[in-house]
Amino acid sequence: MKINHFLKTDIEAAKRKMESVEDLSGMLSEALSDGDFEEAISMAGTIKVLAEDLNRMANKARLYETALKMRKRELNVTVVSRCLR
Repeated sequence: MKINHFLKTDIEAAKRKMESVEDLSGMLSEALSDGDFEEAISMAGTIKVLAEDLNRMANKARLYETALKMRKRELNVTVVSRCLR
């Protein structure tokens, strides 16, 4: 995933998360080759959570870009909250 897929406000957090994923993937490979499967499972779980966070941040940027495109077409876009029951 490239850095330009994120909002400017999320770039620093995205960089940190990507670096963490890279570091953890190297450590995961070492843990697997050492046979430390408990540690490997823990690292894989952390990588999954970080990847999900990165995906959410990228989706937020795509949503923002889509809203801007709609505004250029003179479509009114507003935020609607969920109804609480």
